[in-house]
Amino acid sequence: MAKSGSFQYIVDNIMLTNYHTLGYVASTLHTALQGLRINQIFTQNANEMVLSFGAEHPSLIFSCRPDLNIAYLHDRFARARSNSTDVLHDAHGNAVTGIAIHPADRIISLSLASKNRIALQFFGAQSNAVLINSTNIITDAFRKPRQVTGKVYTDRPGHLVYDPVGLPATLRSAGTMQITQSLRNLYPSLGSTLTRELLYRSAIEPATMTAALPEESLTLLSQKFQELLNELGTPRPRVYLDTAEVPSCFSLIDLHHLNNPHVRQFDDLHAALRFYCSRRLAGGDLATTLSSLRTSLRHQQEKLQRLLKALEEDAREADRAHEYEHFGTLLMAHLPEIHKGDVSFTVDGSSIKLEPGLSPVQNSQRYFTKAKRSKAAAGEKEERLRSARERSALASHLLEKLELVYSREDVEMFFAQHRADLEIFGLSPGAGERTPFPFRVFKVDGGFEVWAGKGSENNDLLTLRHARPNDLWFHARGCSGSHVLLKLSSGKGEPGRKAKEQAAAIAAYYSKMKTSSLVPVAMTERKYVRKPKGAPPGTVLIERETVLLVEPALPEEAP
Repeated sequence: MAKSGSFQYIVDNIMLTNYHTLGYVASTLHTALQGLRINQIFTQNANEMVLSFGAEHPSLIFSCRPDLNIAYLHDRFARARSNSTDVLHDAHGNAVTGIAIHPADRIISLSLASKNRIALQFFGAQSNAVLINSTNIITDAFRKPRQVTGKVYTDRPGHLVYDPVGLPATLRSAGTMQITQSLRNLYPSLGSTLTRELLYRSAIEPATMTAALPEESLTLLSQKFQELLNELGTPRPRVYLDTAEVPSCFSLIDLHHLNNPHVRQFDDLHAALRFYCSRRLAGGDLATTLSSLRTSLRHQQEKLQRLLKALEEDAREADRAHEYEHFGTLLMAHLPEIHKGDVSFTVDGSSIKLEPGLSPVQNSQRYFTKAKRSKAAAGEKEERLRSARERSALASHLLEKLELVYSREDVEMFFAQHRADLEIFGLSPGAGERTPFPFRVFKVDGGFEVWAGKGSENNDLLTLRHARPNDLWFHARGCSGSHVLLKLSSGKGEPGRKAKEQAAAIAAYYSKMKTSSLVPVAMTERKYVRKPKGAPPGTVLIERETVLLVEPALPEEAP
């Protein structure tokens, strides 16, 4: 139930079959499908018909479900290998020459090159798709073909006409009828949802008697009616969601009377309809899964933003090498003026703090040492910054992709395509299991895990996406081979010499020097490994390495 002021309305999905919605559907279908040849027409779900135009084109889904009575394009729809049946056989192979909505009824017609046409009737529980020949005889139907085949198809006469300017005068003669009923009698194609929206914008209670409306209310109603029609002329599809992110209402325009902040806007009509229908069919479980995943990613992104801010501040503080070198140089240039026991020395406007227990030369050397350490710290901070920025960008990318996930099929595809990325945030299915991603995984001394890459691109994935800054990184020197990580977080305490040698032996085993008796293996922390811009897959540069000479081997518990 949505409530605002004295207005209280039940949220419904009647806007799916609103004449204006169907009119917009028809116009977009005409643009997308005109000239395409129907490859096949089939059904594989109850009350749902699919028109396929080939793998390179989207399919047209026509749903006859009373609660989801709509037609929309689906660009990733695949026919099931079983439990599907062809329908409207005589329309197969025909090219679509045009698509239009009936001038005053909820019927979308697809004109075919054979001079036949398919009429999609949006009549709730009585919805159907019928095939009509050039003499207006129904030759086939999607639902109840035996009952309708052979009958003459007759279009209801009439045209849609709105008169916002003349509305006040028309309503004055409506008698004692309530304003809601008066508007629905005058403009049935407006529908109940848009009628409620019009009254809400006009500040008119739905139960108000038409004859009791003052002149200013009628004038305002006329103005708001014209505004509403203008908005319908330039629609912006949107889906309103409940607190569990399950769609509760579809609309072409902003529905103020719902007073619902949970809304998603779409640039594409068919993306909005597919989102609405898929989420409604999937139910609350899927919505809960997506909401949880989205919340987790946003939480990770917020944490990374805070980390980035802190690292940027630390980096500015750490990068004081120039200042320290300057202080050291000044002290060396003024040694005769400085005495042991001084706590500071001022020169050229700079006040330099001194350690009173150190000699002037030692104080100078202390600043040169601090400059050296500052340079090293700045490099480490930059590496951590780069890593945090990459993770933040990855979280944003995943959130963008998640916005395109509507159905269970989409969820499975999303996890399949982004499993390794999600694992970085501990969010993929099976996270925490021994091998949730495509790396070789081993146990070494102390219970630590060792991960080994399986190829050049896989090596990049391992090193650049799955390694933490302090993980130990191994690679056989002077030859190609796997990148190997000893994951510090997988065991307790610090890994011992045996664990490091076992990890190095794994790197030697998965290298071109596998058959050698002893192999030199470089070991360093991941933060000292970087990939030059434009370098081939698997190619990196390392610093601060330690070389271990080991025999190529795998641990006893190798998988």
